[in-house]
Amino acid sequence: MIRAALLAALVVSGLAVGRAAPGQATEAWRRGSEMPSVRSEIAVAAAGGRVYVAGGIGRLGTTDAFEVYDPAANAWRELADLPVALHHPAMAGMDGRLYLSGGYDDMTFTANRRSAWVYDPVADRWQALAHMPGPRAAHRMMALAGKLYVFGGVGTEPAVLWAYDPATDRWSVREPLLTPREHLAAAALGGKFYAVAGRWSEQGNLAVVEAYDPATDRWTRKADLPAARGGHTAAAVAGHIHVTGGEAFSPPDTFAEHWAYDPSADRWTRLADMPTARHGLGSAVVGKRWFVAGGGTGAGARTFFTLTDLIEIYTAGK
Repeated sequence: MIRAALLAALVVSGLAVGRAAPGQATEAWRRGSEMPSVRSEIAVAAAGGRVYVAGGIGRLGTTDAFEVYDPAANAWRELADLPVALHHPAMAGMDGRLYLSGGYDDMTFTANRRSAWVYDPVADRWQALAHMPGPRAAHRMMALAGKLYVFGGVGTEPAVLWAYDPATDRWSVREPLLTPREHLAAAALGGKFYAVAGRWSEQGNLAVVEAYDPATDRWTRKADLPAARGGHTAAAVAGHIHVTGGEAFSPPDTFAEHWAYDPSADRWTRLADMPTARHGLGSAVVGKRWFVAGGGTGAGARTFFTLTDLIEIYTAGK
């Protein structure tokens, strides 16, 4: 009776208690070929069946490295450097191209970058776009229905949502996030995109999840992530939103917990944990595989001494 009542309460609150059996971690996750360099606070996106990793904090500080991973060959290749060295930028793939925005350009962590660029994989070349309405870092950028959306982070009016139209090279202002935050994660699914957790000044890590519908220009509150997180990553895989990684400061810790969100049930379920706990990572999806790259295994200032070159791959349906 008590167990049944507890299960019912958790389902109503949006959390499923079931989690993967211990052996599932080996079956569902595997390690890919390491990145050419260790780095954290990166931007990651997929285009043309490949996974691209931009910028970050490396052993020598801010980096302009831009590299691509080919899942079929399990191999990396270096590409044209970013126009400027950046960490905490945001990147999204759309129509075979990569779009990059904002970030910090040095280790003072001053949000002053309004820049946006597009990368052409065929020409291996970056091109500048119209500047964003204001600077952003530790934010997210999502591609949906031919437009790009920038939201969250640190900078000018960080809760405000900006939409970019590649056809006109213009930005417009949309409805702001209901809950301001930076170091958030995001994923697009079913014609909407979701802002997942993050952190905000004295409040620390948050668990709040909100969905944006471009058709109505409205945000809607969804079931909270079961654990408050910042510095984590998310992506849509096989009809669900998957979330992993992140860090906390009091006490310092990094996380490997892996959660999946079912939008039809508004419910989270815990799955096989990521093999290596880390934060400042990024991820992208190709087919039913989720590629989680980079990050630091230590929280806060320990990041600089625990940078990784990891790529760990989760296959949905295992």
